[in-house]
Amino acid sequence: MPDTTPDAAAALNKVVEALHGLDRDLDGVSVAELLWLAAGAQNRAAGGDGSGITRGASASASASDPREGLSDWDRLRKPLYEPSAGGSGAALPARVVSLPRGAALPRARELATALRPLRRPWLAGRRQQLDIEATVSDYARTGELVPAFRPTPERWFDLTVVLDRSPTMAVWGDTVDELLKVLSRTGVFRTLRVRDVSIWDADSEPRSAQGRPPGAGPRNAQPRRLILVVSDCVSGAGGDNRLWDRIHHWAGAIPTVLLNPLPPKIWRHSGLDLPAVRVTPPAVPSVRNAQLRFTAPPLMDHDFQQRGSRRHTWLPVPIVGLSPRAVAKWARTLMRGDPEGCEAVLVPEPGLLHRPPAPEGTSPDGALLVEAFLHRASTAAVRLAVLCSPYPQLNIALLHLVRQELVPEATSADVAEVVVGGLVSIVEGETGRGGPVLRFREGVGERLASRLGARDALRTHDAVSRFIAAHALAPSRFPALVPDAAGDAEIASGLVPFAAASARTLRSLGLAVEEVATTAQEPTAVEAPLPSPGRTIALGTASEVDEARQLRARPVPRDPARRPYFFLSYAHTPRYGTGGPDPDMWVERLFRDLCGHVMAMTDLPAGVPAGFMDREIRTGEGWSERLGEVLGTCRVFVPLFSPRYFTSETCGKEWYAFAQRAIYHQAKSNRPAEAIVPVQWVPMPPEQLPGPAERLQFNHRAMGDRYVTDGLYGLIKLRIFAEEYERAVYELAKRIVSAADATRLAPGSPVDYRHAPSAFGRPSGGARPMHVTVAAPTRHDLPDGRASDYYGTQSQDWNPYYPDSARPLAYVAQDLVRSLNYQATVSAFDHETQSQLSRPPTRPELLLVDRWALEDEEWRQRLAAFDAEPRPWVSVVVPWNRNDPQSRVAEAELVQRLERTMPRQMRQGRAACRAAARGVPSMEAFGQLLPEVVESVAQEYLRHAEAFPPGGARRTEYPGSRTYHIPLSVEEGEDS
Repeated sequence: MPDTTPDAAAALNKVVEALHGLDRDLDGVSVAELLWLAAGAQNRAAGGDGSGITRGASASASASDPREGLSDWDRLRKPLYEPSAGGSGAALPARVVSLPRGAALPRARELATALRPLRRPWLAGRRQQLDIEATVSDYARTGELVPAFRPTPERWFDLTVVLDRSPTMAVWGDTVDELLKVLSRTGVFRTLRVRDVSIWDADSEPRSAQGRPPGAGPRNAQPRRLILVVSDCVSGAGGDNRLWDRIHHWAGAIPTVLLNPLPPKIWRHSGLDLPAVRVTPPAVPSVRNAQLRFTAPPLMDHDFQQRGSRRHTWLPVPIVGLSPRAVAKWARTLMRGDPEGCEAVLVPEPGLLHRPPAPEGTSPDGALLVEAFLHRASTAAVRLAVLCSPYPQLNIALLHLVRQELVPEATSADVAEVVVGGLVSIVEGETGRGGPVLRFREGVGERLASRLGARDALRTHDAVSRFIAAHALAPSRFPALVPDAAGDAEIASGLVPFAAASARTLRSLGLAVEEVATTAQEPTAVEAPLPSPGRTIALGTASEVDEARQLRARPVPRDPARRPYFFLSYAHTPRYGTGGPDPDMWVERLFRDLCGHVMAMTDLPAGVPAGFMDREIRTGEGWSERLGEVLGTCRVFVPLFSPRYFTSETCGKEWYAFAQRAIYHQAKSNRPAEAIVPVQWVPMPPEQLPGPAERLQFNHRAMGDRYVTDGLYGLIKLRIFAEEYERAVYELAKRIVSAADATRLAPGSPVDYRHAPSAFGRPSGGARPMHVTVAAPTRHDLPDGRASDYYGTQSQDWNPYYPDSARPLAYVAQDLVRSLNYQATVSAFDHETQSQLSRPPTRPELLLVDRWALEDEEWRQRLAAFDAEPRPWVSVVVPWNRNDPQSRVAEAELVQRLERTMPRQMRQGRAACRAAARGVPSMEAFGQLLPEVVESVAQEYLRHAEAFPPGGARRTEYPGSRTYHIPLSVEEGEDS
């Protein structure tokens, strides 16, 4: 019991007064958190000084240290800083590391969907295909078999993207790159070309060899070419009309559209202050801008009275933002599918518009800038700015990362409001250091930080750290600095770390842990060891900085002994009509009954949760974070089978997240982990179950015959079955406790629930085939000096992650693939397999390659011959154990040999496939990359597999017939 004497109360008041006297803005919640952390630190710090910070390198956490429950906790955890040339005074030596980026283009899939109206085919293509009906008709009429051909439909447009390379557009470099990827992957355009043009360079007009504008062709009634100009139009805000002169020139010859990344409500404050109109489509789709219909603005009637002036003097140019709705309206208007039309501006011919340059004035102080921003900005933009306020500077990559992890509802327009809202100044970054740097203007950061609670500041630091740890192998990167006494870079004093990286994360980033470890007595010049509002506090040694940052930035995890016995996974049933009872209340009743039985069958103390369902998430708690945490710690997974369950993406993600833990457990212990206890909420025929559910070995008859025929929902709804319901729930609780005690599944890392795939695959399809092939030597034909601990009598016995894994990797990969609802098979890469892979594809393939196999000349020849032919439906995965001393010493040589042997496979496929081919350093990284690689090769297989008509009949090949594949090319800087 706590001490409630008057002396204790007086002492507590003195402590609170002392905390308020630190000249920091501490609210009641912050004071309570400090007291709670201090109380916990006294119990942890054996022999400490009572401050809650363990000093010195020899300090060790006691057995009650809650951080021991964190799988990524270690004493070499290091802060990450933004590269900067600013600051004053002493600097801390550091090394540059490359960190994963967040998505720079939110709602990218919706943008790709918005382009669907442009998929309309051009029927009179330039290539020919066999016309079967005409051929048969002519043969029946004349008796002579003469093939007849007709034009092949093809994609309508050749797209040219003109990128404004003005200084202000450098901020949107990552967003533009993501946009180009979306445009190239949708398959909407026949070709895609990219042209750069700087508005400030009078000689930068991009032209073809014939002197025409980019993409310009002959003036026909329905142009086949399209120009997309990407510009923020800020360069035209000071009286510079060169952008509009060029757009008018291009729009006169070819359909032209302007895409502005800024939010529409501030377009008028940039150079986009031209007359606004709404254009409607003409009688035919895809026409030049001069043929778009619009109504002249009231004050411009006189400009359109003379014949022809409308077409030659003012040209309508559609304008869209990075909004799927705006892009869809423009696409439908262009293809004559939306009678309402879309927004546009009237662009005058060169020399017609004269605007005075913008006056130069002094910028207001920080208080006025913040007040103006809070008045006009969106809620998401305000929250994003407040969360970033502790950092004196940040780059766009970090801004997008904070948006993605903490403000997922924010769009590119919200990011733009932060950038152009007057809060920051944009300065050019150092070469190779992440592009432009955003620095809060004087007085702005302090004003915004006053609105930031301590809880949100710590949550920001933790969320970014978790993202970096979970996506350490992602291909897209931005630079950061990590303290390193032997590094060639410097961390300016006064900077605030935006995240932290554990030793395991640093190893995944390619940095040796021993090199970044700092001695306990090494002095540093680091201030403000974590992002928090108010003033900074200087700490003296690196160990103090690291320990203080960990105690404040990391949330104290729950005791592993208090983790729930089971996770109840169910599909939410929508309400029928308005009002009425909650349809999921019966699931909640089942959950309460199960918890009561589990408590009675175990020795769980009072207050320890027996189970978890999503209704246990409290208001204000991070939904995805809480689900990911419980899925990483619960002992048994209990899915409620129903038709709605297996069509729910949420339920599929929950299943996959837990199944991945069970697969890791089996790999490390080499014992099966049967920790999924299924329940029939509504009876399901076995043939309707997806692969992961169908493979479960479970006897439902033991829970009663009535349960088998009606399910738990039928038993709980009808009173006459009350006894059968009680029996079924009791038996189910016994199964849960038995499975938990028999398996003893160890806690895993928190699951990144939002990015987890679904275990049920596509809603419309069943289990799909997938083959895993292993290219590795056996124990009997190893290269000279290679340790035999990682190999067996067959290639399939290769275990590169030994001793962390006790099971061959091929069978771990097979289980991971099966958990994604694939029918996975395994074989060795022998001569028979190689000949089979040379035939037309019958299934997607994963090829696991051991780099040590390339020491043998025969292996090199076989793999080189395999790489000689394009097989996009096969992806190479190179497992690579950085803890293997032999592999670490020979890594550079073996990597070069693999790149020379299999150059095509090393560079083909999506980013995840290329990352897997470069090397996967751990079992956890292998599990993270494999779902993306599997999905990529499955899609490539569907593109290249042989198609058959309905009924199973094979298609007939006529003499002279050919199948054409038109690739989509992306060229930059030159005409094709």
